[in-house]
Amino acid sequence: MRSISRTIAVAYLLATALLTVTTVIWGSIGWAPLPLPTAASPIRIDVAMSSEKEAWIRSALERFAQTNPTINGRRIEVRLQISGSRELINAIGQGYQPTAISPASSIQLAELQRQYPDLLRDLASPLALTPIVALMRDAPSTNGITNPWQLWQRQLPDQINQLKFGISSPVQSNGGLQSLIILAAQYHQTASLTVDQVRDKGFRDWLRQISTRVPNWPDSTGTLTTDFIIRPGVYDIITTYENLALQAFRQGERRGLRLRVYYPAATLLSDHPYVVLSAPWVDGNERTAAILLRDFLRSPAEQTIAMREYGFRPVIPQVTINFDDTSSLFGRYRERDLGVQIDITAQLQLPPPEIVEELIATWQEVRRP
Repeated sequence: MRSISRTIAVAYLLATALLTVTTVIWGSIGWAPLPLPTAASPIRIDVAMSSEKEAWIRSALERFAQTNPTINGRRIEVRLQISGSRELINAIGQGYQPTAISPASSIQLAELQRQYPDLLRDLASPLALTPIVALMRDAPSTNGITNPWQLWQRQLPDQINQLKFGISSPVQSNGGLQSLIILAAQYHQTASLTVDQVRDKGFRDWLRQISTRVPNWPDSTGTLTTDFIIRPGVYDIITTYENLALQAFRQGERRGLRLRVYYPAATLLSDHPYVVLSAPWVDGNERTAAILLRDFLRSPAEQTIAMREYGFRPVIPQVTINFDDTSSLFGRYRERDLGVQIDITAQLQLPPPEIVEELIATWQEVRRP
């Protein structure tokens, strides 16, 4: 019995001694001398998008996260930056370093290519299509107008002096810039503008007259369209994107507004190009993550959602617009004869950066007091 007790006592003393030595060397009880396994750090990508597709992209990012996207066991996190398309390009010139960008139009990519050619070595992929349209509210001031685009002709009608137009800033917004291109092309009756046409004195005087009927020039076409709905007395007619016009129908219904959309004789399509930047701040994992996001946004499921719920035209052949599908914005408002059309009869040529610059300079000059 005594030998058993002696054995227990010795074991206790040895354990106590071992514990003391362990504590001195490695720390107090509870501290593990071997590192515990930790979760791999996420791959974070910064994606800059134009504002008119914000609603779709934010909802899409929620669905993207639900797929638990990973690369080599590392979770992908997307940080979204929303701005006007031309503002987005200007931000890169001021030091902003996104992983991937998606302005509204290839016009902005051409500007970026000219300024920073090394950033755009990869081909861009379109995410959606949407044309510029005019959106008009039913009001006494708009009675008798069959198509607002016909008001903007070389000889401006007297009725134009009783109307308030909304156009976003062509300096900050692709929607405003494309509207300005369409107006200039209509004035000169051409599909391809030249520098001389932009500098033409008659065109400058004509644009100055139109500018007097525009109370302000918001930085974003999305902001302009929202103001058109929630502040109906500010504008009678605005130029906007087709997808925003379709969403405005839905919002206008709740407010009792009667709206109609109109297409110019020749329009411009925004293709919402998505491109991963070839920049020193983008590593291989970030590039792969940005490409996974691009492919997700171009998947049939996402293209269908973008078309049905947000009014974008799809860019893949697997998804098409069906006017008989009343679950989509196209089908819902086509059957109500609100001007929605599926065919785009004619398109203007995208002007090169030098003509874009000249057009903006002309606009800024006629805006000066």
